Amino acid sequence: AKAPPPPPQPEAPGGPIHIKKLLVIPFQNMTGVYGENTTVQCRLCGNVFTTGKVEKGAEEMLGDHVASLLKHRKDLEFIPENQAEGVLSTILSGETVKLPERELMAKVGFSLDADAVLAGKVYRFSERDGTGFSAKSPASVAFELDLIRVSDGRVIWNGHFDETQKSLFENLFQWNTFWQRKGMWITAEQLATEGLNRIFETFPVQ
Repeated sequence: AKAPPPPPQPEAPGGPIHIKKLLVIPFQNMTGVYGENTTVQCRLCGNVFTTGKVEKGAEEMLGDHVASLLKHRKDLEFIPENQAEGVLSTILSGETVKLPERELMAKVGFSLDADAVLAGKVYRFSERDGTGFSAKSPASVAFELDLIRVSDGRVIWNGHFDETQKSLFENLFQWNTFWQRKGMWITAEQLATEGLNRIFETFPVQ
């Protein structure tokens, strides 16, 4: 069978992107869709991840932190998630379920008069086994966010994070990170928070 064409790459914004109304879709648990230890390519941006255990409440934790990072954005109106859930359920019950994912997200955004849709996916959110001083296995987190412009369905920004914490001896190039974490084995939530803070440094919306 002929391989499907690769997804369009996110556009590189030439400057700040001005969006008045933003719809933030709740994070989707991709391990729940594909199972653990599966290689998955995102249909929106083409990034490849390996799925793993996703702890209960991970989607809500990621969503809450995204909201905290966005709340200071000037003149940005957020559409409540409960409105999106109703519209998404209606659309998925019809023929449009066959649409490519980015077109489906754009259709949901259009139905709610949004300028853009921010959609998140979590592939792995595995808690450390042990304590901050001694861990049998470290925290491991993988997730991504895609910003889809409603007017044309284009992915105009992508932020992704994929890390399993390593000791300094396993990766000598992470010296600064090692000291920032005070030589501790951090939790999955702490690792995810670091990742979200890092990727939102490039978020283009003013």
